[in-house]
Amino acid sequence: MAAGTRLPPSPAAHALHGDTAAAATRSVPASLVAASLVVVGLGGGALLVWWAAAFHRANARLWMVPVGLVLLGTPLVVWLSVFASGPCDRSSSLGWRLRHFCRGS
Repeated sequence: MAAGTRLPPSPAAHALHGDTAAAATRSVPASLVAASLVVVGLGGGALLVWWAAAFHRANARLWMVPVGLVLLGTPLVVWLSVFASGPCDRSSSLGWRLRHFCRGS
């Protein structure tokens, strides 16, 4: 890069400075995030099942067990942290999508 040239600021930088319109143009839909978490969890479960069926008796390829557990547990931790952090408060103005996933009154 030549001296004196600047890159345009990232969407995160726009969000930090209060320009949410620029940052919102690159946001990911909640359904896409939920679908990716489901895929990651199913991938971890499939990896564990594959290891148990093919390699458990020989105690081979033991790296598959912790990797499968991490992939299986990550979506659970993400959902727990999202719901425990309070975005599902009925009085919040985060939109109907977050309130739709919340259970309770």
